Amino acid sequence: MNKTLIAYFSRRDENYVGISKEVLKVGNTELVVDKIKELTGADVFEIAMKKPYSKGYEDCMREARADLDNNARPELVSLPSSIDGYENIILAYPNYFDTMPMAVFTFLDAFDFAG
Repeated sequence: MNKTLIAYFSRRDENYVGISKEVLKVGNTELVVDKIKELTGADVFEIAMKKPYSKGYEDCMREARADLDNNARPELVSLPSSIDGYENIILAYPNYFDTMPMAVFTFLDAFDFAG
């Protein structure tokens, strides 16, 4: 049986829901990941930054843009000790400026995906 890991970055706090902003206790990406986990039984790992972005949407986007412009690798709360036991790794994240949040790059940089 193939083991699957879903590594995800999700944003709580002020966020868009449809065309309006609301304060979310659970981020949109996390909601989707919970459903995928329920359907597949995959393991889940949250990519969480030690210093999260601001709670306000516009401030968060300014900070995320600065990280992108600086090619930053934000420090994460933790990392899995290994990903060796996984046949499949699914990444889930919001689209920030036509790419991944820089914390996802931090996660990817921590492991060797060769082979």
